[in-house]
Amino acid sequence: MTEQELLARLLPHLARSGGDVLIGAGEDDSAAWLEPDGTCTVASCDCSVEHVHFDLARQDPEDVGWRALALALGDLAAKGAEPTFGLAAIAIPPGWGEDVVEGIYRGMAGLAGETGLRLVGGDTSSSPATGAVFLTVLGRAARRPLPRSAARSGWLIGVTGPLGGASPATRRPRPLIRRGVELNAAGLCCGDISDGLLRELDKFAAVSGTGAELELARVPVAEGADPIAALGNGEEVELVCVGPGPLPEGLHEVGRLTGDGRVRVLDASGGEVTVAYRGYDHAL
Repeated sequence: MTEQELLARLLPHLARSGGDVLIGAGEDDSAAWLEPDGTCTVASCDCSVEHVHFDLARQDPEDVGWRALALALGDLAAKGAEPTFGLAAIAIPPGWGEDVVEGIYRGMAGLAGETGLRLVGGDTSSSPATGAVFLTVLGRAARRPLPRSAARSGWLIGVTGPLGGASPATRRPRPLIRRGVELNAAGLCCGDISDGLLRELDKFAAVSGTGAELELARVPVAEGADPIAALGNGEEVELVCVGPGPLPEGLHEVGRLTGDGRVRVLDASGGEVTVAYRGYDHAL
């Protein structure tokens, strides 16, 4: 079962948008609701699982905590929200000593201090085999963020920076909080690329009915990265943004949304490029 198929089965049990809920279940990776003062609260949850998202045999616990929070905050950045509060829960397997657990929390606290997030609670539990970090983050947005379902055919697609360079070797990525605020203020609909650029555009297509045509030669690629592999590379802190155009200065225009529901990659002559790996799918 793919992630989209699983979500389709879960959505009947969740609250959708309407009233003071601006972005509800199924529309985005974040939820958003209207506050009495006219601002919006944006909320998201994320998990980092050992041997899926991190490996303590190769990574320092502080870097694991930092990266887990950085990727969680990417959802707030995509909706133009300044971080406010967070909750962190951790599942502790055999073999993790106090130094590992404290190191993970120290890493989270380091990034939280840089971004203005206050970690105010959470939970701890034992785990029989695999460790995991679960994060719930909230932020405040000055303007109403657009959900993926707002995307329309003909809108331009832009990305904030080069893709394909994210890996555990990038020890402490920084979420694009300030850039996200600016792009949302420009009226764009944004998403983070934590599961890969193509996978993110697949999510836009699933809820808005749009497709996309990406021009491979225009996609910015990190030094040494393979251009096609970069399209599916996950754990990026870069954002993909769509809007009616022209796109704000500094965004790399890489294509446009279409009305056929298909997300395609085109070469310089307009031919379709086959991409075997489209990004991470949280499938069962």
